[in-house]
Amino acid sequence: MKKEKGVFTKTWEDARQLLAEKNFEKAEETLDQGILLLMKAYENGIKDKDLIEGVKKETWHERFWVATQNYIWPLRHDYEENWKCD
Repeated sequence: MKKEKGVFTKTWEDARQLLAEKNFEKAEETLDQGILLLMKAYENGIKDKDLIEGVKKETWHERFWVATQNYIWPLRHDYEENWKCD
């Protein structure tokens, strides 16, 4: 029997597929959805070492953020110029 994939796994696989297809706009939306899922998990008391779909929360966090940093942010050539911390 094949194990059914959860929302985190499905979101991650969708993002990877979109990145492979160079569909960066949709990949960014999908990665953002993954980050939102992580925020909701945190609000519900999930800690970094807790497992979500058999994977540590901190690993999911790293996957979504590193993919965003490596594939999406480089497309935003003015990203750092417009970053303002007050």
